[in-house]
Amino acid sequence: METDNKGKQDGKDRKSASRKIVVEATAIMILLALVLVIVGYSFLHFYFKYELQDLLSDVVGNLIGVLAAFLLFDILYNQLTQDAYSKETSQQITKTLMGDSETLDVFSDEDKKAFLVSTIRSILKDEDAVDVVVGNISKYFSDMQTTRIRKSFNYTITLTTEMPNEYKCLPGCEEYYYVQENLNYEVKYFSDEQKNLNSKSVCIGFSFDKLSLDAGLMESDSDPAFAKCIFNESLDITKEAVKYLRSLSGDELKEKFNAIFTPTIKIDKAYGDLEHVEVRDGGILAEYKVDYDYRALEHAVRIIFHMPKMWGSLFEVTLVDPTKDPKITFDYMPGKMDVTMYSYLNKGDESNEGAYETRNGLYDVAIKDEWIYPKSGIVFTVKKK
Repeated sequence: METDNKGKQDGKDRKSASRKIVVEATAIMILLALVLVIVGYSFLHFYFKYELQDLLSDVVGNLIGVLAAFLLFDILYNQLTQDAYSKETSQQITKTLMGDSETLDVFSDEDKKAFLVSTIRSILKDEDAVDVVVGNISKYFSDMQTTRIRKSFNYTITLTTEMPNEYKCLPGCEEYYYVQENLNYEVKYFSDEQKNLNSKSVCIGFSFDKLSLDAGLMESDSDPAFAKCIFNESLDITKEAVKYLRSLSGDELKEKFNAIFTPTIKIDKAYGDLEHVEVRDGGILAEYKVDYDYRALEHAVRIIFHMPKMWGSLFEVTLVDPTKDPKITFDYMPGKMDVTMYSYLNKGDESNEGAYETRNGLYDVAIKDEWIYPKSGIVFTVKKK
C-alpha cells in the first residue's frame, strides 16, 4: 500500500541521516583532537621534556574513551528512532484498518468485534459504560437481519370539533372530536423474516382496546389478525357505536367504513383498493389489495384516514421500529381543546435542543440526525374545554 511504502522509505531516510551525522561528528572531533594533541605535545615537549611515547599512550587511551562514548550514542539514537518509527508504523496500520472496510474483511467477525470493543473502551474509559454500549450493539448485531427500519417518517395529526355529516349515524356523536391523520415513511427490510409487506394483501387495524392495540403494534401472537397490520390505531368510540357497526351487513360495513374513515393507502406508486372490512372483538380490520412489488426489501408507504375519537381519551404515537429523523406534527384547536403532551422518545430535549416546539394550537416534534429506537413515542391527552 502507498502509505506503508512511504513509511518504510521515511524510516530508511532517517537511518541514513543518523549515520551521516555520527560519521561527520566523529571526523570533526578526531580532527580537533589531532590539532590539540600537536599543540599540546609541542608545549609539553618544549617546557617539560614530554616524550612521543608518552603522548601516543595517552592519545590511544583517550581516543578509546571518546569512541566508546560515540558508539553508545549511536546505539541509543538508533534505538530511539526505531521505536518512534515502529510506533508511527503501528499508528498508520491502525488508521488504515479503522477507515477501510475492505481491509477489515480479511479478519473474522470475532476479531472485528474485539477490535470494536477495544475502540469503545478507549473512547469511554469506563467499564460500566462500555458494557452498556457493547450490550446494545451486540443486540443489534444479532437482531439486525430480522428487523426493519424506517426513514423519512412524517406524521401529521389534525384535530377539530367540526364533525362531518357522515358521523351523525354513530350513536353518541356529540361525545367525539374529529381526527385527520396523514402518515408517510420509508421502510427497509434486511430479510424476509420481519416483512409485514409480504403480499399484495395489506391490512390496517383500528383497535377498541389497549390489548388489541399493543398486539398490533408489537406484532404479538396474542392477536395474529392485528399483528399482521402495517398500521394500527386506537379507535375510542362508545359501546353503542361498536354495536351499531356490528349490526351492519358486509357491504353496508364496507360502505360505512369508507364514508367514516375515508382511507387512502399507497405503497410505492400503487394505491390500495378496499377488499374487506371486519368488526372483530378487538377492533376493526380493513384489508386492501395493492398492486406493488411485495418481493422488494424497500418501500415508500403513505396512509391517510379520518376517524372519530372520544373526548378525554389518550392519543398515542408509537415508534415500533428503529426510525431516523422522525417528524410528528399535532395540530389542534386551542380555543376548544386542552391538549398536553407526554414524550417517551428515547431522545429528549437535553440531547436534541429544539426537538420540541410548542406554538398556539400546535405541537411540532422533529428529531434531527438521530435514530429513535423502539418502543418510543408520544402520548397526548385531549380534553374538551
